[in-house]
Amino acid sequence: MKMISKAEVKKAIRAMEAQRAGFRPDAAQRAKMQKSRRASEKMVSDFLRESGLDMKKFEALQRQRGVERERMVAKDKAEALRRAPKLRDTPHSGIFEQSKALAELASRNDFFPYPTFTLDTPYLIWTTPLLDLYKVQVRPFDSWARFKFSTSRYRGTQRVGFYFYWTNPFQDYALINVATFMSANGYLKSNAPWTFGVNTSSVKATAQLNMWLSGSSALASTYASEFLGTTRAISFIMTFGDTNGTSISSGASLNATMFAVPPSKAVMLEVALALEYENDEGDMEADFKTDSFKIACPVVVISLLNSLAPV
Repeated sequence: MKMISKAEVKKAIRAMEAQRAGFRPDAAQRAKMQKSRRASEKMVSDFLRESGLDMKKFEALQRQRGVERERMVAKDKAEALRRAPKLRDTPHSGIFEQSKALAELASRNDFFPYPTFTLDTPYLIWTTPLLDLYKVQVRPFDSWARFKFSTSRYRGTQRVGFYFYWTNPFQDYALINVATFMSANGYLKSNAPWTFGVNTSSVKATAQLNMWLSGSSALASTYASEFLGTTRAISFIMTFGDTNGTSISSGASLNATMFAVPPSKAVMLEVALALEYENDEGDMEADFKTDSFKIACPVVVISLLNSLAPV
């Protein structure tokens, strides 16, 4: 059975990421947009000042409001951190128990009509775009990663994925079902500082199961996606600065059905946390690093749907 190198897997992931990338203004476009924005904001500021508005007092009120919002979100995050160790005994333990139960059932010859394969350890834990992971554990039925991501970039997606692969050992096409789990415990924050114009920030987290055949140049297909949480902040001249946050403590069950794998070919599987963000003079943060915060993927189970003769 042919082994696939991590270099090959990373190359394929980079190619997939390049195909996924959407519109992002380049540096020159952003600079031009920001220049016109600053000019508009100055016009509004000059108008208000000439109208007799006490700008120093007005701006001080905006800053005070922004500090209050930051303090409220910090308190909410602290509460999420306080709950996190207890929550490990709910969604996280539930996911691990489900994983072990599914693996146990898969090992019984009388439960599934055709052979079943348990992938209990990821081949690779990796990020796209490349991001330093704070800590990673790769262990049967207990693999996880911790990371923190923050940016003020205009738009994009940050992925942290657990990668597995399975090679079809049969002489004919294997028709398979795939079942896996992900747990996520963390905190999302969006921040939109006060401005004379409009500032926005948003971030959404989803758990995804993506699959593709090794050696294929086609974009990976998302076979399952589960919403985990989102937060958004918006501010403009009369609404003060805005900061919002939301805690995430979710267990996701992800499944794919009837995927055909040619003989001796490998199917690549990505179980990923995807962060989709958009900032317009705002910034966001996703914390899956602090204390008990982390993401985990304990197992992938592949079950055959047809009877096949071994090679």
